[in-house]
Amino acid sequence: MILKYPAMLLLIIPVILFLWLTYTKTSPGKSIYYPLSNRNFPIKDGLLQYALMLPLVLKIIIFSCIILALARPQTSSTHTNRSAEGIDIMLALDVSKSMTIEDYRPHSRLEVAKDTIKKFIEGRKDDRIGFLMFSGESVTLCPPTLDYEILDKSIDTADTEQLKDGTAIGDALANAVGRLKDSTSKSKIIILVTDGDNNAGSIAPLTAGSLAVGYGIKVYSIAMGKEGLVPFPVVDYSSGRPQKFYQQVNSAINPELLMKIANETGGKFFRSEEASSLKNIFAEIDSLEKTKVETKEKIEWNEHFQKILALGLLFFLLDFFLSRTKFRILPS
Repeated sequence: MILKYPAMLLLIIPVILFLWLTYTKTSPGKSIYYPLSNRNFPIKDGLLQYALMLPLVLKIIIFSCIILALARPQTSSTHTNRSAEGIDIMLALDVSKSMTIEDYRPHSRLEVAKDTIKKFIEGRKDDRIGFLMFSGESVTLCPPTLDYEILDKSIDTADTEQLKDGTAIGDALANAVGRLKDSTSKSKIIILVTDGDNNAGSIAPLTAGSLAVGYGIKVYSIAMGKEGLVPFPVVDYSSGRPQKFYQQVNSAINPELLMKIANETGGKFFRSEEASSLKNIFAEIDSLEKTKVETKEKIEWNEHFQKILALGLLFFLLDFFLSRTKFRILPS
């Protein structure tokens, strides 16, 4: 609770002083008259000297209530109206066998990508986000949704064992476009994460990119991993127990293709060779694609001076009654 005019409280001091001076100057010849007993009692006789203090106290309370009401005690309640214009996002993650390459020491490309994507999702609030995985073919694990818990679970299920091997970038983009084409959101984006060149599928990557342009969808493409010889993990079961060793394989990426798709759709191309750079890439995408949020606050003030005035009126009536009965002073 606050006071709109707190300076009004300063009036209490002179008012109390005035009432007290008026009380102390009461003529000693006056007396309290009890009509029922038909007797007069001098003011200074015993406890009756203090009897006149009750009317004084009542008057102090009455004037204090008036002054406090003039100070306008108020409480406020805030009503917030929040409207958000979300972004529709499709995450397309490469799960081909090459994503198990462990050049993001001590983790594989796939592990780092999944962890970074999940942290990116944690930072979004009002965006519908979907997820698909692809290798030699493409499958949607979660259509665009606001249920991020289900989205996280779908990302956890993505691995390299469910689809035929290969890298069908065109099919993945076309699948993602199909999930976003009917969206009414003003901003629609695809985040494509891959570590290879297109070598499978029935749709050319640039054709899928043109589809994205036609539906106003931007593509942010991310090329993961190092090029050249990299450690590819192989598990050997010949001894009856799984034993892991590494083969040096050649990693080939087509950054020119990914860059062209990103540029033609109004997106951006990124290159990542370590976990920290991938984290920074997603942070940059997060800053580029911000959800538009409008917040309007309405403050409602509630007045409480009426209750205080009512209390003052109650004490006034009490004082009025007592001054004409038990505490009547003669001569008046």
